Amino acid sequence: MHDAYEAIPVLEKLPLQIESIFAYDANLVVGTRQGHLLMYSVTPGTTQRWDVSLVCSNKNFSRRPIIQVAVVPEHQIIISLSDNVMSVHDLTAFNIPLLSTMTQTKGATAFDLDIKRTKTLTGETAVTVRLVVAVRRRLQLYYWKGRQFHQLRDDLSLPDVPRALTWCLEAIAVAFKQEYWLVKLDGEQKELFATGRSQEPLITKLGSEGEQLALAHDKETIFVDSQGNASCSYTLKWDEQPITLAFHKPYLIAVLSKTIEVKTAEPQTTVQILNLDKPRLITVSSSTKGESQVFVASGSHIWCLHDLPINQQIPQLLLEKKFALALKLVDVWNEAEDAKAQMCKHIQHLHAIHLFCSKEYGEAMSIFIQHNTDLPFVIGLYPDMVPEEYRSRLQYPYPPPTLTGAELEIALQALVNFLLEMRHRLSANDGGSGSDNTQRFNKTPTLKSRNEKLQIIDTTLLKCYLKTNDSLVRPLLRMPDSQVSAVEGERVLRHAHRYQDLVLLLRTRGHHQRALNLLLRHARKPESPLAGHHHTVTYLQQLGPQHIDLIFEYGGWVLQSHPEDGLKIFIGDRSVGGEMEQLPRPRVLSFLKKTEKSLIVPYLEHVIGEWGDTMPLLHNELIHEYRDQILAPMQSSDPAAVEEEKGRRRAIQEKLLKFLNESEHYTAATLLVHFPYDTLHRERAVLLGRLGQHQQALVLYVHTLGDIDAALQYCQTHYMPTGSGSEVYLILLKLLVSPADAFRSPAASPIKHPPPAPPDVEGVLKLLHKYLHCIDLSQALKVLPDDVALGLLQPFIQTSLSHASAARREKQISRGLTQSLRLQTNEELVECQKLKIVLSEYTYCAVCRKRFTKHSAFAWYPNGDIVHFSCQNQR
Repeated sequence: MHDAYEAIPVLEKLPLQIESIFAYDANLVVGTRQGHLLMYSVTPGTTQRWDVSLVCSNKNFSRRPIIQVAVVPEHQIIISLSDNVMSVHDLTAFNIPLLSTMTQTKGATAFDLDIKRTKTLTGETAVTVRLVVAVRRRLQLYYWKGRQFHQLRDDLSLPDVPRALTWCLEAIAVAFKQEYWLVKLDGEQKELFATGRSQEPLITKLGSEGEQLALAHDKETIFVDSQGNASCSYTLKWDEQPITLAFHKPYLIAVLSKTIEVKTAEPQTTVQILNLDKPRLITVSSSTKGESQVFVASGSHIWCLHDLPINQQIPQLLLEKKFALALKLVDVWNEAEDAKAQMCKHIQHLHAIHLFCSKEYGEAMSIFIQHNTDLPFVIGLYPDMVPEEYRSRLQYPYPPPTLTGAELEIALQALVNFLLEMRHRLSANDGGSGSDNTQRFNKTPTLKSRNEKLQIIDTTLLKCYLKTNDSLVRPLLRMPDSQVSAVEGERVLRHAHRYQDLVLLLRTRGHHQRALNLLLRHARKPESPLAGHHHTVTYLQQLGPQHIDLIFEYGGWVLQSHPEDGLKIFIGDRSVGGEMEQLPRPRVLSFLKKTEKSLIVPYLEHVIGEWGDTMPLLHNELIHEYRDQILAPMQSSDPAAVEEEKGRRRAIQEKLLKFLNESEHYTAATLLVHFPYDTLHRERAVLLGRLGQHQQALVLYVHTLGDIDAALQYCQTHYMPTGSGSEVYLILLKLLVSPADAFRSPAASPIKHPPPAPPDVEGVLKLLHKYLHCIDLSQALKVLPDDVALGLLQPFIQTSLSHASAARREKQISRGLTQSLRLQTNEELVECQKLKIVLSEYTYCAVCRKRFTKHSAFAWYPNGDIVHFSCQNQR
């Protein structure tokens, strides 16, 4: 317990019996058993006694006890209950004269006032007063106006005579002898619960408006809201049944038979016990100017329970670790809002550290999150989470506990939740600086940079995951915005032998050379999780073209020891993504030539076939590689090996021929000079065809290869109605009719051909029959031998003439249609030119209704309307 109040005598040994008291501002109203009505002015003085002076009194008001009294300072009236009748007194005069006696309240046993103060538009305070009076088994309701009370509504009937009552917003809480009720102004009545064994039930407002009530039930106090529902799941217990109760925020004060007991409902704790001589009455001043005071009275004495300054109570509570109560005192502290906020945060942090030391880690972290506590301050509560030299600079009000085993794991999980929430806040915005309250406990600078905070959070999360759930380490490192410190992360991962995660950390931080050196060292250690070359391959696949030199430096040993897997560094596979497609392909090709030539063809086939590369350099290189493999000398004399090698070369030759026919991106002129004259004739013919040298190509097909079908296929491929391709069939015809001409060709001179055969007249006639539409008959007749019978040529000549006549007729028809269309168009033009548009000074725009000037541009509509050119879009 601590000292919240000190009892200061106000009136001692009053010669009259005190029956009722009421306080407001610095005034104390006393009603006596002898019927006197007294008002005193109370001025704070020393701790032993305050100055008290009688302001006014009415000693002839009544001969009966004044059992209840109340004051409305704004209207300068006193309301009293004496001799079972309500009376109203004027407070402006010294003798407190009687204004009126409310005769209609005869038989009254209790009353209560509802005073509402509201601000008007002019800034003044409007005060409305409602009065409820218990008269036998009825409630009478009044309102104050014109210096008297008027009836508010019809009386409310009750099942019993009220012992106590109080306003509760738009309802009235009523205490009967055996139960509590809630009576609403609309007439609805609700039974709450029994009063217990007590014959004197109590109702106390918790606040000025009566939103919550405290109802006595023997030695307990039950809390209900304005609807009569329980507002708390607990009750407040007293040492004995209270005589009366009062609420002085945040305390509930009970007058017991010999003592005054001070408690708080939340948290439920006894704050103080004061010993006074036979206390009976208690009231809390309704202050409109400053802090309120509590007055307690016995039959002849009155004390003021003067509350000690809040700034004296709070340190006592913090020493006793009563943080919740300290926070409640801050709420009622009469200080600037900034000072209250700082004190509140300070208390919250002390509370959080105390909770942490009490092994309530989750609750502690919730408070740290709520107040955005500085990260190192929280992390420093845990062992091995911050550098020792840094941790030694942190100062805590309570020594952090030593955490080991399962207890450490539970505490670390709470830290993880804290860090994740703080990270979420930083991701949502730039984040604020750490809480100023941590500066009370440590001398380290507060972190300002958002990236610094993220780095501390992520590095600490890494340490936590290694100790609690290592499966979360890799997702943390893979996060796009992960900020794990490379230096500290490498240290803890090496200590934990998490080399795969270490490689991932170094890669995400851009330390590729260190990561590759680590992979290279561990690749030759069979017991290492990084043993083998696959980890290096996967790593290099993730690097982009900006790291091409590193790829060449650390990919060489993989290419030499495992060529097929090494090739995946540059082309990848379906299971691993990467940036291989972005690598500079000419440089990769050059590197493969120097390192492992056997991979050139697979690489080029993938780049061209899978990625669709159209770079002529790569297409030319692939053709060169195919040619060199086909022409390479045999390495073995074993017949079986020779046959196998021949089969392999035939397959390569088929791929070469197919590639030459399909690719459009190689340069035939530079390739042709590298192809021999004595072999690869089909391939050479394809290159000649790309260069437009059709005669030389057809010579190879007809006379070197003797493949007329291939020659015809060549003609079908290269024939075009115009240009050099229009004569391919005629060239073939010449080669079939006059073979000797082919051998006189300079381009064909390096090739040795067999002696020329006689002209194939039958083949020539078949060619003419099938491809006559592609051959100029006049040129063909010049080529044919003179000994060919004219009768054999008759069908071809007739067909050619028929085709020529048909073509001539089509051109004549087309010419006639064109001439007709020209005449029709000319007629339409003449009709349009006949139209005349006359503008005069009486011509107006159909839109804006303004005249046209000689410089006006205009638009004409088919219906005859003429508008300004600028007005046409507004029509």
